Amino acid sequence: MLPKKITRMKALIVLPVLFVATFSFAQNKVPVIKANSKNAFIIEGENDKRNWHLSPETKLDVYTITKIVKPIWISFDTDIDSIKVKIKPNGHFDFIVLLNNKDSCRTRIESPPVKNFANQKPVTHDTIPFTLTEFNNIKIKAILNKADTLNLMFDSGTTGLLLTNDAIKNKTHLPNNIGATNNLKIGNLAWDSLQVYPVELSGQGTDGRFGWDLFDGRIVEIDYDKSIFIVHSKLPYISKQYSKLHIEYMHTLFCIQGELQIKNKKYKNRFLFDNGYQRTAMLDTSLMNEEGYPGDLKIIKKVIMRNGQGKEIPVITVNNERLNLGKNELYNIPVQLMSTANPARFKTHILGNEVLKRFNTILDFQNNFVYLRPDNLFGLLYKDAK
Repeated sequence: MLPKKITRMKALIVLPVLFVATFSFAQNKVPVIKANSKNAFIIEGENDKRNWHLSPETKLDVYTITKIVKPIWISFDTDIDSIKVKIKPNGHFDFIVLLNNKDSCRTRIESPPVKNFANQKPVTHDTIPFTLTEFNNIKIKAILNKADTLNLMFDSGTTGLLLTNDAIKNKTHLPNNIGATNNLKIGNLAWDSLQVYPVELSGQGTDGRFGWDLFDGRIVEIDYDKSIFIVHSKLPYISKQYSKLHIEYMHTLFCIQGELQIKNKKYKNRFLFDNGYQRTAMLDTSLMNEEGYPGDLKIIKKVIMRNGQGKEIPVITVNNERLNLGKNELYNIPVQLMSTANPARFKTHILGNEVLKRFNTILDFQNNFVYLRPDNLFGLLYKDAK
């Protein structure tokens, strides 16, 4: 669940419509905007806003946006100026922020590289066994730096590789200064040059977690009936029993569309696809207020949850009559209502593994779709239900 990855998250960029083409500093004319404060912010698309700190001492300060599948407008705003530009997949844009009329902050906004293993030869289908724990965690064995065997949780609601402080100290040979030099092996798949991010907590019985981005450009099949995790280099045949939902990438994560329904009124919006969240669905307070979601639903329970940093979050659980995901209908879902800011840091409901485990799932990170088909857990009683 979120927040997970602790990185230097700098904001996206707002560049003027006049500068739609890609520039480099080698060219004679580089766009220049002004600032009197080091604090700025970047907006991806319409409302994905990030804080940014100007750094004149950095030779080239690079902000990498969330994965995109089509051109997107990025805005960069200082306290007195702004610029807006359209970034294409695999594209970048260079500009200078002149701080206090004397310090040049060379800045680049770039798209992450587009990955696609569909043409890899031979085609691969790596099968990895997993354990679905009583806490709804997908637990998988992994080897770090060819030496340390760890139990890691696959967490679609995070990115990168995160290990608990306890695991780092007691189960690994990691140096005190953790750099981006680590390798990870899961089944037959291996990743090099990984940064390890320390966190206080992970799912019960796990030493840490790894995010969806390790499989960008591939297809991940999660078969809860067989307890296997299959990573395909090319999209396999998908039967018509699956519902097909578009992926929306937001703030380095990905969402799908879902629809809450109460007393014949429907509330359609994005849901963060987060199988690292152990419960059903956590509803975003801002979206609920905007849509007029009922505030008088019967309270089932009140609990205190903890996020990945160990912070306590008070949560109220109420009964939601119906949840629609594609052509799938789920009834009497005990959903959680937030009393604090959304840990995802943008407007979205959060769909957890108490719901997601009820679907054999295909995550297509090549064509950017999620496929869901009810599995043998579909009719299971919800843990929070009465």
